[in-house]
Amino acid sequence: MQNKFKNPELTAEQQNLYNTILALQSLIESATLNTAEMSQYADMTYAKKKKLVSEIYFKNKKRKEFYACKDGRYKSYNPQFIAPSEKELVQKLYDYYFNNTLEDIYKQWVQHRAETQIVSQKTIEEDIGIWNRFIADTELARMQIAEIKPVHIMKLFQIWTGNGKITRKDFNNRKSVLNGIFRHAVLNEIITFSPITDLPCNTLKFKLPNASKKAYTVEERTMLLSYLRTLEQDAYTLAIQFAFYGIFRVGEIKGLTWDTKNENIITIKQQLVEERTLQDDMTFSHPHRVLKDPKGNPFYSIRTEELPEAGIAILRKMKELNPNGKLVFMHEGRPLTTDTFNRRLKKYCGKLGITYLSSHKIRFTNASMLFDAGVKAIDIQPLLGHSNLAMTQHYIGQRTTERDSTEMARILA
Repeated sequence: MQNKFKNPELTAEQQNLYNTILALQSLIESATLNTAEMSQYADMTYAKKKKLVSEIYFKNKKRKEFYACKDGRYKSYNPQFIAPSEKELVQKLYDYYFNNTLEDIYKQWVQHRAETQIVSQKTIEEDIGIWNRFIADTELARMQIAEIKPVHIMKLFQIWTGNGKITRKDFNNRKSVLNGIFRHAVLNEIITFSPITDLPCNTLKFKLPNASKKAYTVEERTMLLSYLRTLEQDAYTLAIQFAFYGIFRVGEIKGLTWDTKNENIITIKQQLVEERTLQDDMTFSHPHRVLKDPKGNPFYSIRTEELPEAGIAILRKMKELNPNGKLVFMHEGRPLTTDTFNRRLKKYCGKLGITYLSSHKIRFTNASMLFDAGVKAIDIQPLLGHSNLAMTQHYIGQRTTERDSTEMARILA
């Protein structure tokens, strides 16, 4: 039998005791025992767990019994746990010492966030990617979480950063995953404190980030629109053009229905997203499409936008191509996908020698053009569907041209 855990601080006798516990647990899980035998082996397992836990916990402690509270519960100190019974307290301490590697808690954390939907699926997928690339194959992942000390984490941080190998943003993304795992462990009383808190990260060296372009220029927008009009007008070429005539998310364009249009006003009331289900092996299933409220607080994200004549003309063309479709933009009878939208956009940028920016950066472009033309941030905020002005200011900080673009301001008014 392969040991799940080996602590160099255990005596040979304690290691043998731990191996016996593993063997008993394996026997119980084999489902070949009758009820009486299972109860007998469960009692034996508990007795050995209590002996092993007691030897570790009470080492260097004067008191040799768990503290019994007046309300009948049992408590331990350093590590501090409280449980309804002594048996449950022993199990908590056993898990603390032996049953929870960092990888175990990572899986619990991912599962918890997927079930509660406290963060987006995209965030979970990004965090899984970070774990797989930068943490999964490290010694830290295989350590019992209770044994991980600040020095272990700092060593990993130094490996990551070296002498300025990654940017601070990349580092913070990786650190955020570890932060989440340890926070989950603390909240679920697996450990009593997070060893990642208050580490001297100011001593680390980071690579300076490259200046990244976050918006198309007015000239690039004009080039793209002119080129797109020369192509066969299908749902994707039209949807990309349409994106430049408002401040839409690509999911909102995909989710447009004919009943949301009234003359030259459209109502943004939903988005079409591709959702995937988290599986037991920490991978995701094939995507399925779902209509949901727009991203963010619906009070702000459900909104109306006025279209210019060019935007209305695109909708007329889509009505010709897709007269009976439930959604406005459908390609060969199927809803659009974000991946194909971006692949097409990248292809067209390449044809024109323009630096490719994803569909989301079109929102940056249009918001920044409004701002450049003199529209106030507080007036751009409702067009973006943002709940706070700070987020809008992040979008409008991208200069699209050195001169005012008054025509675009009029189009998006």
